[in-house]
Amino acid sequence: MKYDSQLTELKTLLPAAKNILVALPANANIDTFAAGLALFLTLEGAGKQVSIVCDDTIQVAQSHLFGVDHIQKNIPSTDGGNLTLTLEGVAASDNTIPALEKLDWYAENSNLNLVFHILPGQTFQPSKIVPRYQGSGFNLIFVIGAVNLNALGNIYQAGSQAFSGNHIVNIDTQVSNSSFGQTNVLDTQSSSLSEVITAVITDLGFTLDSDTASNLLAGIFSATNNLTDNKTNAETYMAIANCLRVGGRKPGVSTPNVSTVQATSTAPSYDWTALMPKDSSTSSQVQSVPEYAVPPVVSSIPPSSVDNSGDDSQPALQANQPSPEERPAGEGVISENIEPEWLTPKIFKGSSLG
Repeated sequence: MKYDSQLTELKTLLPAAKNILVALPANANIDTFAAGLALFLTLEGAGKQVSIVCDDTIQVAQSHLFGVDHIQKNIPSTDGGNLTLTLEGVAASDNTIPALEKLDWYAENSNLNLVFHILPGQTFQPSKIVPRYQGSGFNLIFVIGAVNLNALGNIYQAGSQAFSGNHIVNIDTQVSNSSFGQTNVLDTQSSSLSEVITAVITDLGFTLDSDTASNLLAGIFSATNNLTDNKTNAETYMAIANCLRVGGRKPGVSTPNVSTVQATSTAPSYDWTALMPKDSSTSSQVQSVPEYAVPPVVSSIPPSSVDNSGDDSQPALQANQPSPEERPAGEGVISENIEPEWLTPKIFKGSSLG
């Protein structure tokens, strides 16, 4: 158990505590709300009378947390509490009452009479009697995520009497915390308050349920920026695993709107359906793409060197002669340019044919 030593005294007080207050600081974030609400739901599920207060107006970003509608801006009035009558000037320096033998009380009509039995020869004369109300009916007060009681804002300023004389459980992760509680669970190395509360609930002998676990997951993911914070460690992932194991749901990740993506996309759009035949009657009308026609290769062999007499196939052979680039090496290509005299008409005389 992670915080077993810090929670020893609280474990003895918690079974008898029936009325419990959970107080959150002003300007609380999602992690603080999630941790406080998780503790509130756990204690309420255990049969305790629980109130949760915060000097804040709930924002839309926190409205998805389970139990958020139970948060109040003022400490609720409760039945019970303590009234202390302080008799000043009657105690010795060692905190004994030398003149007092015993104290009795009895009711008369609508009055309560206190009887102070004074020892013979002693004087018992209080200089002042001061009444003081304490507790306002709460047996325990959990303060979550506050460096001191003043951080509670109007919750403490307007209701300080509720915190007087009560056992305060101070749970926080901030280095500047003043350790103002009778029980202090301070873990400055933890990634979040929700991670701490996950361990506290287990250490106190309670079990997580799906709603409580969902709150804790929301707090952990918010405080760690989706587990990217440097304080995220193995303990963080163990807390997440414990929450998921009981059905806790991770906070949702918003996805971009499809229409928005399409509107901002710079990629060209194609109507692929135009390439598909609609039915059998129209498919026959789809024209085939013409094949690519290979251009004929023009021969560079001089016309005079080709014997075309009486053979109609020779021009076709001449057209299919390989180009200079295609000829194997060594065929004796002298020039790829046409000589001017090749284009001049030739006149042959009979005497030259002999």
